[in-house]
Amino acid sequence: MATPPRKLESQVTHVLRRRVAFSDNAAAGVEIGVIPAGSHVETVAVSVETAFSGGTPTLSVGTTAVPAAFATSAGIAPGTAGYKSGLSGVGQGNVTADTQVLAFVGGGATAGLADILIRFYPHAL
Repeated sequence: MATPPRKLESQVTHVLRRRVAFSDNAAAGVEIGVIPAGSHVETVAVSVETAFSGGTPTLSVGTTAVPAAFATSAGIAPGTAGYKSGLSGVGQGNVTADTQVLAFVGGGATAGLADILIRFYPHAL
């Protein structure tokens, strides 16, 4: 985990954001960022700017251990362009360790572009 966790020392909601494309299909996932230990993960929003097409496209947001921990491919619906807010998964809530968040793109898509936003707020440890 080369990226340090992001934590501002003020009472604001934090956001990790990353643009992913159909070509970002690394089996290990594409890093979005790191949420610091003791944070509360709220919801995920995905803006599919260009619908993913070709093959059977999938896009999820999670961790190495649970690739859809924060947003499932069914919820994101990468084959349909548009803004999808309020996405959730089993990873929402408090995280006890620095947590690397990854996007997993798969299914052999030949086109597609999406912006992913993860909202969280840190607790004082």
